[in-house]
Order: sequence, then structure tokens, then C-alpha cells
Amino acid sequence: MEEIYCKNCGQKLTREDEICPTCGGKAKLYKIVLKEKIELHDQLKGKEKRPGFRRPIKEFKVGDDLYRKFGEWHHREMYIDRENDRYREVIKDKTTGEIIHECKEPLSEHRGHGSAKNTKKL
Repeated sequence: MEEIYCKNCGQKLTREDEICPTCGGKAKLYKIVLKEKIELHDQLKGKEKRPGFRRPIKEFKVGDDLYRKFGEWHHREMYIDRENDRYREVIKDKTTGEIIHECKEPLSEHRGHGSAKNTKKL
């Protein structure tokens, strides 16, 4: 957005004003206003590893996540407990708190999600 002012008295001018209607000055001051929106998102991740096990026995992710189904940021809580065969995921709308997706099941039955989805061969 562009704004024009008289350099002598500070009166706001229009593009059509050749001289300032207040003081008669011809010098102009142009101000360009730029606005930008910045969003911050946070997420906490953790893993519990145990010697002798190839993969972590427990994992979690809690915080903001881009919910690709809607292309919007939501709050996501995901817990994996390999030791007790548990998987839990809850996705909530950040503004309303409404639960959008919830999944609680044995980890051994959690198939076809995320990177475990079947990929189509071309």
C-alpha cells in the first residue's frame, strides 16, 4: 500500500495533488507499507530406546501438524508403544478443540497408514 504526504507539512495527499492544498509545497514523501503474516508452529517428539532392540520401544509426537486431508494446521498427539502393542493418535481442530480423527488400536493391527500405505505401481 502506498501513501503520499507533503514533505513540508505532513498533509496526506492523493496521487492527483500536484501541490499541497494546505501549505502549497511541491515536495512529496512516499511511504510504502508492506504487511506479512507469520505463523509459528511447534511440535515435541521423543523416543525411548533399549539396548538389544532395533527400533525404539516407545515414540511420541505432540503439537502442531499439517493435516494433509484438509491442508490446515491442527493439534496432533501420536503415541507408539511397541512393548505393549499400542497405537494412539488424536487430531484436533486448533481453534474449536473438536476431534477430527481418533485412532486407538493394537499397533500390530495398525496397517495402511502413513508410510505403510500401499503404493500404486505405474
